[in-house]
Amino acid sequence: MINKLLPLLKYFHALAETGSFTKAAEQLCISQSTVSIQIRKLEQILGVKLLNRKSKHQFALTSEGEALARETSYSFDRLAAQLQIIQSGSVASGEISLSSSASIGTKLLLPVIAKLKNSYPQLTIHLQETAAKKRFFEDKIDIATNSGPPDVGFHSIYLKTITKRMVASVNYLEQQGTPVNLQQLSQHQLVMQARGKNEFQTLFAKSDLDITLLNSQSVSSNLAKLEAVELGLGIGIVPDYLLDSSDDNLVSITSIDLTSVAEDLYLICERRRQYESKIQWLMTELADALKA
Repeated sequence: MINKLLPLLKYFHALAETGSFTKAAEQLCISQSTVSIQIRKLEQILGVKLLNRKSKHQFALTSEGEALARETSYSFDRLAAQLQIIQSGSVASGEISLSSSASIGTKLLLPVIAKLKNSYPQLTIHLQETAAKKRFFEDKIDIATNSGPPDVGFHSIYLKTITKRMVASVNYLEQQGTPVNLQQLSQHQLVMQARGKNEFQTLFAKSDLDITLLNSQSVSSNLAKLEAVELGLGIGIVPDYLLDSSDDNLVSITSIDLTSVAEDLYLICERRRQYESKIQWLMTELADALKA
């Protein structure tokens, strides 16, 4: 059955991409009637309607058509990328998309990307910030970083353990005092990340303290959290890699154990793509650089 379907998918892909029988025919250098015949043949083999035909030239994709269009778009893009690798004779060329949080992307990945770009000028790595939930297909992500063990549906490479530090500005601690235990910490202004791991909840979960009335300041990211702390808005827990030892405005609070809030960092890709040569190569390059 697959042998019958494959030749027909190029017609459907062109139609779904262009949204027009006329444009699809022009793209494929064939007549509109040929496109229409091939689409009907595809529907007949699959046993479902892919198009709701409004007129001779107008149509809308059915739910089955939309699902197939997403898959063909993904597959044709991957095929084009692989053909480019074969033609160029190098995996270190073309474009690839890498997703991470803003802080990891800025502090850890960009320096590595810059080195790779110098070594492989034909390679372009698009770095994008995405939500914690990785939507590889919808957002066209090739590789992503992941905090904590990823789902079994992903291929992963362990990178390193991200340790964290509790910090506050000098002015804040001079005015409010330095907490030495969780009881005292619960009385302070705490800077938390709105969407992400709540380290303070993890810490307080080990105590019997009532934390329903914590005094907190919410921000959008670890980078914003660090900036809020520097401005004296409270105490925050931030990844070590964001901290500069020469910053005299920040003080580390070391009396409270933060072992429980450390996170393992992984590189992940869709399991079905783990053997693609460019994916394998770039994940290895990134892993080697970040582990170092």
